[in-house]
Amino acid sequence: MSNVATKAPPSGGAAVRPGFGAFGQATLLIAAALTTVDAFIVNVALPSIQDSFHVSASASQFVVSCYGITYAVLLVLGGRFGDRYGRRRIIQIGIAGFTAASLLCGLAPNIEVLVGARVLQGAAAALLLPQVLSTIQAALEEPAKTRAVSYYGAIGGLSAAVGQLLGGLFVWADVAGLGWRPIFLVNVPLGVLAVIGTKLWVPETRASAPQGADLTGTALFGTAVLALLIPLSVGRQTHWPLWCWALLAVAVAVGAVLWRYERKVESSGVVPLIAPSLLRQGTMRRGLLVLGSGFLAFGGFIFVFALALQGGNGMSAFESGLSMAPMALGQFLAALRAPKMIGKIGVRTLQVGGAVQAAGLLCLIGPALLWWPHVRFYELMVGMFLIGVGNGLFVPTVYRTVLSSIPPNQIGAGSGIVTTTQQTTLALGVALLGAVYVGVSGQSGGMRLGFVVVSAVFLAVAALFALFGRHLQDTRSTR
Repeated sequence: MSNVATKAPPSGGAAVRPGFGAFGQATLLIAAALTTVDAFIVNVALPSIQDSFHVSASASQFVVSCYGITYAVLLVLGGRFGDRYGRRRIIQIGIAGFTAASLLCGLAPNIEVLVGARVLQGAAAALLLPQVLSTIQAALEEPAKTRAVSYYGAIGGLSAAVGQLLGGLFVWADVAGLGWRPIFLVNVPLGVLAVIGTKLWVPETRASAPQGADLTGTALFGTAVLALLIPLSVGRQTHWPLWCWALLAVAVAVGAVLWRYERKVESSGVVPLIAPSLLRQGTMRRGLLVLGSGFLAFGGFIFVFALALQGGNGMSAFESGLSMAPMALGQFLAALRAPKMIGKIGVRTLQVGGAVQAAGLLCLIGPALLWWPHVRFYELMVGMFLIGVGNGLFVPTVYRTVLSSIPPNQIGAGSGIVTTTQQTTLALGVALLGAVYVGVSGQSGGMRLGFVVVSAVFLAVAALFALFGRHLQDTRSTR
């Protein structure tokens, strides 16, 4: 049974997917990009925010962490809302809420209002993002589906690069004397255009048998994610007090309770928030592991990249952001090529992406070892471009393979699990590899050694993809 709103065929036969054209695809990608750009655009602007409100680094860190935490907690539930109430409708609500919250961020008179507005942004983003993947899966036929998923997969890394580039540019330009505020205000006109574009060019789809909300599962899941991400986000700034360790223990305990509860719910015939049957599928399980480890390494690397180049290598915020431009270009070009590669060599595209990414990281480690602390952005161009190309091949391959393993009536929930994995591991990467960077930088090697160590971790992950990526897909089952 199809899970999409379909047009009745003229004389029986298969239902027709509604489809959408280039304008609809562009609208969906812009909407998805807004949520990821906003997760990274703040990084290079944090010093300016601290100076503006006269707050400590630990207080300003909540501007980053509260967005990611809210985002991750509500993503799966956001997918369910789209299945039940219509994905286009929820996209419009999400964009409208995100735009209003962005305006509030840009006008915030103090750090408390800014943090509160970032929570609202995260909640709106969680409504919006799962619908993008679900709409692509539900509305398009092959080969348009593979092409759209490839572009969507490229958005994550591309938006991270563009976010840091724009953040550095806006802080440097100090538009109209507004300092950091344009990093949020720029979302307002883009959000308005996205709402209009969604109305005009994106079809409405929904599940034919929408699943219930599973409020108990949602509460348990939210508690587990909060208990995990809060200490990982602020533990480094607060020197890991006892309450941080207590929350980590709570996360493990609640996670175990959640798993047992969801198994019980599914066995009773009711659809749970996170279906254990989905996670028992070999392709889904391996795909989430690959996706999670890749985004963990990438998220930590991007965070440390800006920190090290500005703090240890003397780059300005603008030059640090400019260093991201080759990565964005590489990812865009690779995303255009990825659908054809996936069609020809399948999951082995992941191996090609991992090998290219590893080569790019070697091209970064070399200049850091040779010329630090006088490395200029143009000396990193080749390495960053290759990392972007690797991302542009890696992410679409994993997304396409994982999504193809999800039953049609679970697309919303499955997309929510995939995007939750992405966002949670990005936050984990910032916390874990950020802690590694701070710890190593405090030793005699300084920030150069910290940057090299984090880059080497990313290199090891990329090398594993290059060597073993062909095992991503479960060849024992087909869909």
